[in-house]
Amino acid sequence: MASVGLYKNENKSRTRIEAHRPTLSKQELESVLDCLIEDRLGSGTVTRRFERTFAQACGSRHALAVNSLGAAYHLAFLGLGAGPNTRVLMSALAPVAACDAARYTGARVELIDVDRESFHPAPDLYQERAKALLAESGDGAEPDLVCLVDHSFGSFFRLPVEELRARGARILEDFTGLVGTQVEDSEASGRLGQVSVCGFSEYDLITTGNGGMILTGDSRTHGQMQALRYGGPREKGSLAYDYRLEDFQAAMGLDQLSRLGVTLARRKRIGVKYLETVRSTRHVTHFREPEIDCYLQFPVILNKNMDEALRYFAALQIGVERSAEMPLHHLLDLPRLEYPNAERFYQRALNLPIYPSLTANNVERVASALRGLI
Repeated sequence: MASVGLYKNENKSRTRIEAHRPTLSKQELESVLDCLIEDRLGSGTVTRRFERTFAQACGSRHALAVNSLGAAYHLAFLGLGAGPNTRVLMSALAPVAACDAARYTGARVELIDVDRESFHPAPDLYQERAKALLAESGDGAEPDLVCLVDHSFGSFFRLPVEELRARGARILEDFTGLVGTQVEDSEASGRLGQVSVCGFSEYDLITTGNGGMILTGDSRTHGQMQALRYGGPREKGSLAYDYRLEDFQAAMGLDQLSRLGVTLARRKRIGVKYLETVRSTRHVTHFREPEIDCYLQFPVILNKNMDEALRYFAALQIGVERSAEMPLHHLLDLPRLEYPNAERFYQRALNLPIYPSLTANNVERVASALRGLI
């Protein structure tokens, strides 16, 4: 722990490294100001332009902008026909918004543990569980299963979905952590599922302050979701939700999208530096594909007590946080022994700062601190 003393002596001249910072520039501020000057406080032409531009960038036919990731999930589940007879299969480390939105529809959430050496469930076990749930329909009933493919923390989840689709499962992809990234089959940018969602929260790869986007190649599904969001065509007596993204938020999103390549390049450089650092310690991380992974967050599974590690980084004025504040087996009050790997992740994983505005000096401070945590 000698390194703590060294840093303590230097703390007076060092600024605190925040755990998170949004990636904003003067360009976004000017675009938002232009909207406010022109009294564009509602959802209109700028939002529609953002939808078209985002859909084009991701190679999708349709896009629908909404005001949160939870709203995106809710409309996506409804567009996929989720209801009280539906089961939704997701990782125990999937976003809380996914679990909440599935339950809004009355669907039953089915959790699967992550693999011990991955941020994701083992693909073969995920497929087996999905097939078992499909078989439980029985009695000639149509399969009623939605499978969530979530690229947690910006790590690509390589799940073969063709057989699941053939058996009647609907695929919902969350590509928040991989937006703008291509893989060899070009399916990491929102084209893996019948419907895909992307979040735009304060610290996501693209931010609109809060918000989200839904993509689909199916015109009928798009129309159904559009009718459920305020501003879309409605029939008498129909139900809709005020999930609109406002024009000034969309203006920010357009600028963020135009600079996404620079944002990703910077995150990847920091991520590679942290990967090299972790390999020189007794700690581990599960990033395996630096040419694809986007490092939305950078979880490190510590070879150390969590409380002690938090105190250590606090003494060095480095902001870190738990990687899983609320794993879904906790939220649903399920037995922790049934999800040992997600529980281990909850107990031992913390996120290192990895936002693009980190200076090279601060990246080295974080790396040095991690090396000193022994």
